Amino acid sequence: MQVDEKIAELERMRRIKEQMEQEEQADTTENDPLTVEKALEGIHEGKLDLGNGEFMEFEIRKYFKQEIPFVMFKNFYQASQEEDSGLILVNHDRNVGQIMSWNPEKRKAVTLNQWANLLVNGMAANRMHAKVIKKEKLKTLEYICFEVPAGSSVVWNIMFRFKDRFQWFSGNYNCLAQDADTYGVCMEAMVWELDQWMSGQEGAQSDHAGEQKS
Repeated sequence: MQVDEKIAELERMRRIKEQMEQEEQADTTENDPLTVEKALEGIHEGKLDLGNGEFMEFEIRKYFKQEIPFVMFKNFYQASQEEDSGLILVNHDRNVGQIMSWNPEKRKAVTLNQWANLLVNGMAANRMHAKVIKKEKLKTLEYICFEVPAGSSVVWNIMFRFKDRFQWFSGNYNCLAQDADTYGVCMEAMVWELDQWMSGQEGAQSDHAGEQKS
């Protein structure tokens, strides 16, 4: 083999090696599961790259007299209904929905576990089997992730409420169970972001009250 041929062969092997490394890195990126922490980063940046050529965009909208800031999917929903008592946003093609309900009527205080049991029993009374997947307490919010059969599909839900303030408020975001690792994770991150915002507001109010006392 001539020197030029050896150089050409080495160059060819180098390109093949680089291509294999790039493909391996791409496969690893695509196989990494989406986490709530990564989804939160996307919410802060306004856009999330799912790694498969699909992007999700986010925006913040304030609702109700208290102007509570909710994170929404941007340019996503095909139908909406807004009233004083709540808001419904739906994407029929993706089977994704975001619902917020505001009920000023006094409610009996129940713990997170009691709330989950009421949910399961209420579903059972309507001949629906709700499977609770997760119960989580954050600083100002708490939520339940659960699945419910719907025809030939299974719907993943995250229902959340404020623990102390605004106890008459609740939210329910949902998607198909098969999309829980993408849309579901993003909606859980939306709840985390709302909790962080509300926690910051409470901290600011406490600091302000301390300044007034001093």
